[in-house]
Amino acid sequence: MMKKVLIAIAILTFSAGGFTQDTTTIGVSLTLPASLELSYWLRWAEGGQDPYEFGHSGEASAIDFGPLGWDENLKLWTAIRYYTVFLIARASGRPYQINQSSTGLVSEADNLNNSFVVTPDYIAEDEIKWAGESVAQGPIPSGDSLGQEGLAAQGERIIYNSNSGESKIIRAYYGLSTGEEGKPGEPITGDRHAGSYSGAVAFTLTLK
Repeated sequence: MMKKVLIAIAILTFSAGGFTQDTTTIGVSLTLPASLELSYWLRWAEGGQDPYEFGHSGEASAIDFGPLGWDENLKLWTAIRYYTVFLIARASGRPYQINQSSTGLVSEADNLNNSFVVTPDYIAEDEIKWAGESVAQGPIPSGDSLGQEGLAAQGERIIYNSNSGESKIIRAYYGLSTGEEGKPGEPITGDRHAGSYSGAVAFTLTLK
């Protein structure tokens, strides 16, 4: 006798029912290393000219006033050039301070430390480069401040104080005192010892 075998097949039907979306979440992360770096570049310019004035300025590797010239009217020694150190700090958004110190201008017989002057400055039009594009850096951030004009070799001086932590281009002008009223320093008069004078300037970036 033959037996018939019936095989029942269950068919399951899935219905979307009331579901309209499904979400899968994937984590994303990175590590941005902390940085503390002070960069600079140096340019010379003729007296009264901007450091980038075409034909009257250029790149420099050192602050070298060269042989001074005698001003017969003022009766003092003067330099044809002054120098600008451009500084930019990177501190990962943390408040920082840029300080300057100097060994002055010294010879075997004398020193001209009271004639070596530094003037901090901030120019909103100076262009800062981010992601390959140069844009004007704009006004000084609220809460940030410049140091005071004075003698470069008079202890450690503040060039820039940043509470914002933003990277900005800061200028430090270096020149010789002319004895102008209200300006720091003493002019180099005819009774100072002849010879070669030398020294150095150092900048320090510190977190606050």
